[in-house]
Amino acid sequence: MDFQLFLTLLAGHYLADFGLQTQYMVEKKGLIFIESMGFHALTGHAAIHALIAGAISGSFAAGVVVGVTHWLIDFGKSSVWLSRRFRGHSNGLYAINIDQLLHVLVLAYVVLIVV
Repeated sequence: MDFQLFLTLLAGHYLADFGLQTQYMVEKKGLIFIESMGFHALTGHAAIHALIAGAISGSFAAGVVVGVTHWLIDFGKSSVWLSRRFRGHSNGLYAINIDQLLHVLVLAYVVLIVV
């Protein structure tokens, strides 16, 4: 595994998740089936991840994999609609630690398989 690429992708991930994600995105992305802006907030957030991963790795495929999986993972974590279906857990289907672990595993997959 290209450990330097993995660490750079990880740094880019944390920058996109905690530095470039606005409070508006955080508040709206869980409302995907409730408000129309929910879809755009979640998709915009995932697109930022895709652009960063693609730029860092130099691979369009890596950007697509990171963007799509980030959208799906964050949808599962933040969706108010899904959390209502699963006994009203306030933090979605799983806590932030599982969310971040899934994102890190995707980055490892990208480095090992995609790039």
